[in-house]
Amino acid sequence: MAAPGPEVTALMKRGKRNTASYYKGECFRKGGHNQSLFNLLDSLFDPKTKSIDDVDTIDWCRWLIAGGSTFDEFTKTVKQYDNAIICGLVWTANFVAYRCRTCGISPCMSLCAECFQAGMHEGHDYNMFRSKAGGACDCGDVSVMNKDGFCLRHGPNRGKQHSTPPPDLMSIAEAMLPRVVLRLIHHLRDSSNIDMQGTYSLAMQDAEQYLTFLHSLSDMGAAMRKVMGQALTNQVIYKNLTEVTNPEEETNTYKVESQKKFKTTVENMKYPKVFDDYIGMLAGMPGLTQTLNHKTLLEELVFWMVKFEFPQRMVTLLLSLLPDDDYKEAFTRAFIDHYSRISLVLVNGLSRPAIANRVVHISVQLFSNETLAKKMVEEYNLLYTLILSLTHMVENIVTQSTLQDSQMNMHMVVDCDNDVMKDHCYWPVVSDLINLLSHRTIAHKFLSDLRLINMWLELLCYFQGMNLNQRELSQHMGFEPETYYAAFSAELEIASSPMWSLMSHCKTKETAHFTKSMVSVCLENLREWFDAINCMESTKPNPYQLTFHLPLHRYLAIFLVHGVQCQDIPITEFDLAPKKMKTILHHLLQIQVSVSEVYANMWIRNGLQIRGQAMTYVQCHFCYSMVDADLCLQQVCACKLDPDFFVQTVLERYHVTDWLSYSNHPNTDPSFKLEPEQQLAMVDAALSYLVTLLGVRTYLGIDERDLVRLEMSTLLCVSDRQHSQLTDLMPEKSGMIGHGTELFEPILKELADYKAPNFEAGAGLQQGTYVPKDFIWEKEFDPVHVALRAVYKKDFQSSMDRYSAFVRQNGKYSGKTPPWPPFKPPGEVNPAYKDMFKILHCRTLHAFLFTVLHKALTRNTVPESCLYYCIHLLNLALTIPCTDSRRRTKVFQGCAPNGDYKDWFSSTSLLQNACDTIKEVHVSVLSLEPGDNFTFPADVDLVNSSLEEMFQMAPSSIMSSGGPITAAHSGHIPSHPTLLPMPSEGTFPVMPIHSLSSHSGAKTNDKPKYESKGVSTETAPPVTIPINESLISLLMKLHAKLSGKAGSYVPLSMCNRLPSTSRVGDGSHFITCLLDKMSQQSSQCAKLIEETYQQLVPKSEDDGKQKSGKKDDRKKKAKERQEKLMAQFASKQKAFMEQNFDTDIQDDSSSTTSEKPDTKQIVEEKEFDCVICGHSSPSTTDKPIGLVVLIQASSVLGHRLQTEDPIQLPVEGEKVLTTPISCELAQKRQLKALFEHFEETSCQMSVNIGWEGGVVVQTCGHYLHLDCHSSYVASLTTQEVNQNLVVSKGEYWCPLCRQLANSVIPIIPEESKYTLVKPVSPVLTQMVKDIAEMMIRRPITPRSSTLTKAMGSVMEDLTNVTYSVYKTYTTSQSSESVLLFVCSVARSNLEIELLQRGGDLCPATSVGRKQSFLPLTHVLSMHSKILTTKPYTDLWSHITGVTCSEESSSVRPYNKEVPVLLKDPSSLLIQLILTLPATIEKEHFCVLTKMLYNVVFIQALACTSCKFTMDEREAWRKKGRKVSFDSLEGMLSHVITRLEVSRLYEDVDMQDVGIPAICQSVWSPHCVDMAVQDFCLPFLKIAALVRHHIFEQEFPEKTPNTTEFQETCQFLGLNKIGTTITQPGLVTSSSIVHWLVPEPLTLVRAWCTDLTNFINSHPSDAKTLLLRNPTWYPPQLIALPHHYYKIFQAYNSATCSMCTNVPKDPALCMVCGRFLCFRQACCQQQRIYECVRHSIECGAGTAMFLLVNSSVVVVIRGPRATLWGCVYLDEHGEEDRDLKRGKPLFLSKERYNLLQHQWISHNFDHSCKRWIWHQDRL
Repeated sequence: MAAPGPEVTALMKRGKRNTASYYKGECFRKGGHNQSLFNLLDSLFDPKTKSIDDVDTIDWCRWLIAGGSTFDEFTKTVKQYDNAIICGLVWTANFVAYRCRTCGISPCMSLCAECFQAGMHEGHDYNMFRSKAGGACDCGDVSVMNKDGFCLRHGPNRGKQHSTPPPDLMSIAEAMLPRVVLRLIHHLRDSSNIDMQGTYSLAMQDAEQYLTFLHSLSDMGAAMRKVMGQALTNQVIYKNLTEVTNPEEETNTYKVESQKKFKTTVENMKYPKVFDDYIGMLAGMPGLTQTLNHKTLLEELVFWMVKFEFPQRMVTLLLSLLPDDDYKEAFTRAFIDHYSRISLVLVNGLSRPAIANRVVHISVQLFSNETLAKKMVEEYNLLYTLILSLTHMVENIVTQSTLQDSQMNMHMVVDCDNDVMKDHCYWPVVSDLINLLSHRTIAHKFLSDLRLINMWLELLCYFQGMNLNQRELSQHMGFEPETYYAAFSAELEIASSPMWSLMSHCKTKETAHFTKSMVSVCLENLREWFDAINCMESTKPNPYQLTFHLPLHRYLAIFLVHGVQCQDIPITEFDLAPKKMKTILHHLLQIQVSVSEVYANMWIRNGLQIRGQAMTYVQCHFCYSMVDADLCLQQVCACKLDPDFFVQTVLERYHVTDWLSYSNHPNTDPSFKLEPEQQLAMVDAALSYLVTLLGVRTYLGIDERDLVRLEMSTLLCVSDRQHSQLTDLMPEKSGMIGHGTELFEPILKELADYKAPNFEAGAGLQQGTYVPKDFIWEKEFDPVHVALRAVYKKDFQSSMDRYSAFVRQNGKYSGKTPPWPPFKPPGEVNPAYKDMFKILHCRTLHAFLFTVLHKALTRNTVPESCLYYCIHLLNLALTIPCTDSRRRTKVFQGCAPNGDYKDWFSSTSLLQNACDTIKEVHVSVLSLEPGDNFTFPADVDLVNSSLEEMFQMAPSSIMSSGGPITAAHSGHIPSHPTLLPMPSEGTFPVMPIHSLSSHSGAKTNDKPKYESKGVSTETAPPVTIPINESLISLLMKLHAKLSGKAGSYVPLSMCNRLPSTSRVGDGSHFITCLLDKMSQQSSQCAKLIEETYQQLVPKSEDDGKQKSGKKDDRKKKAKERQEKLMAQFASKQKAFMEQNFDTDIQDDSSSTTSEKPDTKQIVEEKEFDCVICGHSSPSTTDKPIGLVVLIQASSVLGHRLQTEDPIQLPVEGEKVLTTPISCELAQKRQLKALFEHFEETSCQMSVNIGWEGGVVVQTCGHYLHLDCHSSYVASLTTQEVNQNLVVSKGEYWCPLCRQLANSVIPIIPEESKYTLVKPVSPVLTQMVKDIAEMMIRRPITPRSSTLTKAMGSVMEDLTNVTYSVYKTYTTSQSSESVLLFVCSVARSNLEIELLQRGGDLCPATSVGRKQSFLPLTHVLSMHSKILTTKPYTDLWSHITGVTCSEESSSVRPYNKEVPVLLKDPSSLLIQLILTLPATIEKEHFCVLTKMLYNVVFIQALACTSCKFTMDEREAWRKKGRKVSFDSLEGMLSHVITRLEVSRLYEDVDMQDVGIPAICQSVWSPHCVDMAVQDFCLPFLKIAALVRHHIFEQEFPEKTPNTTEFQETCQFLGLNKIGTTITQPGLVTSSSIVHWLVPEPLTLVRAWCTDLTNFINSHPSDAKTLLLRNPTWYPPQLIALPHHYYKIFQAYNSATCSMCTNVPKDPALCMVCGRFLCFRQACCQQQRIYECVRHSIECGAGTAMFLLVNSSVVVVIRGPRATLWGCVYLDEHGEEDRDLKRGKPLFLSKERYNLLQHQWISHNFDHSCKRWIWHQDRL
């Protein structure tokens, strides 16, 4: 390229703005062609001298396009002309978008958040989703969604905007853009080294800035996109830019080399060879020639996009221009031209998943428009391109099939172990095909092209028989393959999804010819496949092979049944000859048999993956396409084949002929030997298969509504379901989006009741479920369908358990055994399939059922399921009439050949066959071996024998003719029948056929019951097995066996009852129903039933009485034996107790005397149960008992506010989170003011800390010995499974309740034994002095070193559990600072308990948690006494006014000490209590409380007086002078008088001190009294709690007409002064004030003097300290909005204030509302991530965070964290973790309150079970 000329150089020197302005005018004047501009651009874009990411070049481009304006100004101007009808916003993976199914026409529609929120979608079925592959906003596209869902800015009816920009605005852009794009193309050409595939990403990184510039142009809107689209699609421009007219010129050297590189790259980029293979068949068809001839910049860009494996930035750039229709069509054509090569990139690319996502991202935008897609199919034969591309993928991964005989198999099948299958490389192509076939016109074009259908089915033939499983017989499979995932996915995606898409367009008679063509081609391809695998009509499938994949069979089934059902095509028009159907049946039946073998553990050596395949086969996403289609085709086979042949085939293939045989040595394949339990399992499976085949009608005529109803009721019968579970588990026709969705909600409403989540204590975080209505169990429950859909076999049992529970609860069933399944007769089926029921009326089935019933009668091993299947099949045969006119085909002989079931009966009528008696079964002599000996019954009299004889006198197969002669041999029955061994499974006694005559005719008593003969195959004739039973006799005897009573079934004609028809009952009930139906339908059956009944009932009443007498004797003897055993047991128990009692007496002899023990002492000595050793004993100094406790830090109290309204989370606008003054902040300000003006020691004795980082002690209420605890904790250190315990820090699980604990508080023995307490004095002044003396002479530590050590250990635990920053307020480590912490622990626990009680003092029965305060007090008291350097006698004297010692003064003022009226009374109470002995009397405590109440009262008066106006204060001051000082008016007057001399009442600047502005217009005495009561009440509640714990005094029930203040005073005894008791209802704040000094004025004056001195020097701080509000409302979590999307929109893309980045996983603190980065290192400090650090700052290690992107609440507790759950649920009461379903979420107040309750009650450790160690990385 030439260097810039002088003119250009001169212009560039003028600067970018001036140059741009000049060229803008020139381009507008000359119509866009300006050679000078082109020369400048050639210089700027010279690839030889400048790289594509040159910053100066890109900046020149911005200035030039802006035409002299700044680029931002130009962008703003161009956007004014953005008149795009379609939004077209393009996004990449993980972008959050919306999809509205109500508004969508295409299932692929999606909307950006802005368009969705601006549209009208309220009440629609929409969801939010996180894009996986990327997408584009379809707002405004009428071909994709309804116009009602458009936002105001898009769509045909959008608001009016400027339509056309002025010509000069875009003139320079029109001239520049072709060369701008050409520079990108040159860069791509230069980077296209064929051997450097791995450098493609580097080349795109170099072009990142350049592509960003192009994106900024596209973002300007429709006006700029139009210019860009014209530049990309203009063929003349491309030709002028790329064609070299004079190659010899030096300036064209680069162009020539670049063009050569491009042509070479195009030639080297191969296309699939399959296009050449089909060139003859497809010759002349447009769009299928694979020669590339690029004519536009766009076409070459598409080529490089494919070559560079779809770089993301280039993909989004080209997609962003799609709203322009002309560009969209041109881009679609270019995309199709390269489609075959795209299929190769999908397989060979470096990052195949990313490439696949981007290909789908493009194609879904192009092919969702039916008009454009149809045009491409017609003009470019797009369907052929897709199928050939997919064929090439598949043919490259085929391998030789080994199905049947591998030597004779010529079929090729896909290799499921290939990466193409594992990575689903085919999915983008299949997705495009499905997308195209969703359009009716394209689907019809596909079906009308036989050549296309043949190509498609030939492709599917490669999947026929894939993933073949070979049964392991010798050893377990060493490595379980995972290829079945790929196989099932491939069939679902490649075969089933397109099949259902085609099927959805073939439901009318006008499309019948399509169905006929598809069925015809299917049959032809199946014939070719059978030939390839060498499978013929007589071929028996290899029983050791199993493949679940037969897509051709399923195509045939689905199109055939839909043609018959929906298009009224007679089934006779299809070529379904019996020979074909026999062959088709082979592999279908093999799947059913093999699945049964898998569940019978016959494939156990193949590992778990084979069971996984069997479960996937029936899973909801596959069942319609696989198992249901297979069953449907087998039902068609049953219609077309001889029923006897069909049933016999089923019996043989299920390997049950051995079990059914009456021979000891059946003639079967010895290589396929089954164990007895496996034989029974296969018999049960064969019966289940027949029941399923006859009962399932998914494709046999059931309409869509009934099918959805059936599927939903099936799911509900298995268990109560959540709404999302129902939607996920409802079977689906893959590829048919929205199948049955319009029926889902109304049917769900009909079938189920919504059960709201239960949030009761201990119920956990339940979710909303749907419970089936009662009529479901009565009418809708279909056990056959439930069994068919049961992925796990336990699902069927679960449904039966629920059914049993229902019928029992509703009184419909009361039997002891579980009820039988209530089988239903099949519903209406299409007449074309009526012949299927012929198998119910075939002789083979009747013989099969007869044999099973006979063996169930004679054996006890036959499972009950076999019985109810048999009864159901017999009932079906009576319910569904026989259409065959042939009844009896031959004369019935009564002799049945063993194994030849077709010849057992002579009729196809069950009623006729039920009356026929099978006398014997012929057993061929070939089945016997030489030397075998057999026993056989001469003829067991089953009619006249008792039940014991019938079931216990069975013949033994081990008896020989040489044995001793017994009474049974001689025909005499002993009085007590001897139990003989049952015959072994699979064996039956046999009889020579020549002896048949001896068993015919009437039976005689002389005939021996058992004979024994040896039979040899060399000389013996054929033998028989005597049966002498009919179906009716078998049923009646089974009835007797099940009911346990002979003759239990009474015929209808012999009793006064109606026929039994109920579907609820046990086995005997259903047999009764069957026999009743037989007797009603056939008089012959009724007669035989009566005769059989006569034979089964007892002969005479004497026999009955005799048996009854024997039964009574047996009961009597049994009762005597039971009484004897109980007497022996009682005797042994008594001896054991006496022995242990004596031992206890001997052990206690050393500590007892001969005198009677002190009863009072025994009563008071409380015993505790150790949960480790189990012994009960009192706590002693030698063996102390401890209380299991959990100690944790807490800042809950600090989050209390002085307002009832919680903190609001800002979610709209730019609102900043405003936090009102909290208890934590107020206490910090108070401490700051105190420590600033007073001595540190005095400050620490005046307040409490612990409002943040306080220590809370909780207990589960269990006790253990301290030495047992030590041993237990030591054992935990050696255990490996301690992932959730820090044993080194004392953590352990309570051995009994398994709650977390980390300490044990010792229980102090009765301290009254060794502690002297002053007696209660009637003089209160003396009691004050006694209390002072107890402060001085109190015992400090217990008398046991063990207890002292244990209590010291507890104190260490209390200290270590919280963070150091919360232990002290100052840095000094004085004893007073430690004492402050000790006293604050007590205060924190009292405040927390009061909080958990809801602020009310209620009886203990209403508080669920166990209390640990009393033993905690003992520990704190001991350390408080140790830390107290000087007794509190001076303080006590100052409070009471009584001089307690010579050194102390009651009224002297303190210097630099906190005035009494600024001290916290509750803190003073706790300090005094902890320094006194633990055994003080209630009277002492009452005096203590009264004296402190005086202080609180004066504080309240001082505080209240500050709220008066000046006039009101003056009025109260004067009024009080006229009354007694003891009255409210008198004391208030005195306080005002004393404080007026200070600056307290001056107007002081009170801003930013947190003092509430409370003022009333009129303060009446009542108002003042109520204000004082409110001020005093917090102190009284704390005092009441202390009294409750120390003296174990329960709170009384609330009484009416009394206030909380009055009740609390009564509980504390404050209303009692001397002998005067004030009634609770008359108690006022002043009536309980009691002064012990004769001149209380002096004492109050002293208090006020201390205060006024401080006020005068520091009025602002003094007023702040005095006007503290002691009333705090319970803490609350932040107030969240009702709709979750508001939080998501506000914080999903919010910026972190710490790192200024958008967090990948944003989180919100639910206590303070702070926005944080979760699990990110960006904001870490000292290797502690932000959320963990915030949990320490905000909650002393406990915090709850709402994860914005997942709606889940995460709880951090110390070093652990857990997923608590979600507080936002959808309309069905379900969570949506990670927003996977994207449904609208709403705040669950119940869950939110539960979370708040667990936070306040410190219950997370107990409530949450799954914790992880967060390692400071959250």
